Amino acid sequence: MRSVAVVHKDLSAKGGAEAVAVNVLEALQPQYDVTLLTLQAPDVASLNAYYDADVDADALTVRRAGRVASAINDRFGLRYYLLQNALLGRLARRHADEFDLVISTLNELGLGAGSIQYVHFPFDWNAALSDRDDIFHDSVPADSLYQRLCSAIADVDERELAASVLLANSEWTAGKFTEAYGTRPEVLYPPVDTRGFTDRPWAERENGFVTIGRVERSKRTLELIGVMDALRDRGHDVHLHVVGPAAKEAYARRLADVAADRPYIEVEGELQRAELVDLICTHRYGIHGKEYEHFGMAVAELAAGGTVPFVPATGGQRAIVGERDPLLYDSLADCVDRINRVLADPEMQRELQMDPAEIERQFGRERFRTAIRATVADAIGDGGDDGDDADDDLPEPTVRRPASASADD
Repeated sequence: MRSVAVVHKDLSAKGGAEAVAVNVLEALQPQYDVTLLTLQAPDVASLNAYYDADVDADALTVRRAGRVASAINDRFGLRYYLLQNALLGRLARRHADEFDLVISTLNELGLGAGSIQYVHFPFDWNAALSDRDDIFHDSVPADSLYQRLCSAIADVDERELAASVLLANSEWTAGKFTEAYGTRPEVLYPPVDTRGFTDRPWAERENGFVTIGRVERSKRTLELIGVMDALRDRGHDVHLHVVGPAAKEAYARRLADVAADRPYIEVEGELQRAELVDLICTHRYGIHGKEYEHFGMAVAELAAGGTVPFVPATGGQRAIVGERDPLLYDSLADCVDRINRVLADPEMQRELQMDPAEIERQFGRERFRTAIRATVADAIGDGGDDGDDADDDLPEPTVRRPASASADD
């Protein structure tokens, strides 16, 4: 049986990137000997329950990669995010020849030519982007000593990236990657679990909102509560369910304090899959707060459940709502105005309701898994040792390569 290594920092984060990783593991296990290279051994049973997946824990080899990187992850969690990924990528490359194929399910790493790399938002090791994303949790300037150290450790070569199979979760992300490296990935929308959703009649749904995602500042959960306040001030009897695990304890405590004074705000925390599906299917509206969302798995789930989801007019989530203008807001005040117009117009509500069948066709899990299996089969079938001069055939880099550094993790 051919061997495949999947590289992912920490599956316990339970976000969209982790959904991709879990679906890749499940899709490949029947055909390949799959090893997970990670910094934190996963609770596979918990992941299966959370993502309604069927990863075979007994058949999955888990290798916790590197003492230094794993120790940083144990001690600091999401802090030093770039450094952890740089160290993980460097170690994965060191062991790449032990596998027939190496796959990164969390952005671009220095894995060498011929790998498969799925990009949610580029790490941007060369600090080429002017509007860097805050996904890295490091809160440091792009052109800092820390950034340069991480880039040197990661040792990502643009020639090797161009000679790898690059996938992106949205057209927007693909554009950002092109801006950073000059190479455009192919878009493969991430796997949205559409199972269990029922096409409940509009009249039987509650006149309320559901928001889904990790509870953290970038999701602007507190600001969404402000939107509910403003809508109620305009005479709309609406409420909001906040669903998702807490990424930052301080932010979660503040959210709980704010919600305690508002009976129309329910902080649900992390729900089992069946509970989440039922909550979505019994409500009319969804709302998402994160600007420049790379794709928006939560938005796609809200759409699959037949809600009308309102989202910021930035990032990859525009594709999920079909670029429909009434659902795209530019500011929180604009969000209130747009929702107010929809709430006052029953005909518009019916026109804007999402079609679950179309969401399944564009974003469903089987579509994703089929594409991943085909991509892996092609990569392994076309692979092979071309000898020591293989790098001579790689395309020229389009931006400067970071300087190398020694990092023996």
